[in-house]
Amino acid sequence: MAKPIVLSHMGAESSFQLSKLERQKLYGARRRIPVDASGEPCTRAALTDDGLVLITAGMTSQGWFDPDGRQVESRDIGACDDDGNALDLVPSTLGEAQPLEGPVPATEVLDLAIASIYLLEPDNLDDQLAQALQAGEVWRFRFNYRPDYRAETAYLLAGVQGFFALVGVPTAPRFLEPNAPPPPDDDDEGDDELDFEML
Repeated sequence: MAKPIVLSHMGAESSFQLSKLERQKLYGARRRIPVDASGEPCTRAALTDDGLVLITAGMTSQGWFDPDGRQVESRDIGACDDDGNALDLVPSTLGEAQPLEGPVPATEVLDLAIASIYLLEPDNLDDQLAQALQAGEVWRFRFNYRPDYRAETAYLLAGVQGFFALVGVPTAPRFLEPNAPPPPDDDDEGDDELDFEML
């Protein structure tokens, strides 16, 4: 079990167990399995460009190589900023008390590029924080599930179904000039969208 989210509000700490909300958990999932003429499931495979080798699952893996072709271990890979300076690893915030900032305007959440949504089950919940959340207040805190080179921003709020943390990276809205053509559609849009009316 993961460590809890621990939040500090007006000198009192509250902790929550978290479970990630995913489309499959909310709506279920179906899989299409191709079968051959005898009804046996098919297995995905690919041919190399020269057509000489058949590649099946488990035959390839991702690797990192330097310009001289030497493999680099994942543990030796770091991150740099735009100026080429090495970035420090930001530790996980789970199990460590994070101060709540706010309350913030609910519209601030609209500028968050949401990466994850967590359903929070309170282990212990401060009464003042509970009242603030039930009154519709939204609070901001730092969040990092595992050590990474960038901490994300999370918003704590309450809905009909319980308490939630919306986690992502703040974005700056792009405004168009009058009569400008619309921006191109994003090609990476999937059907992974969650129905926020479920919260």
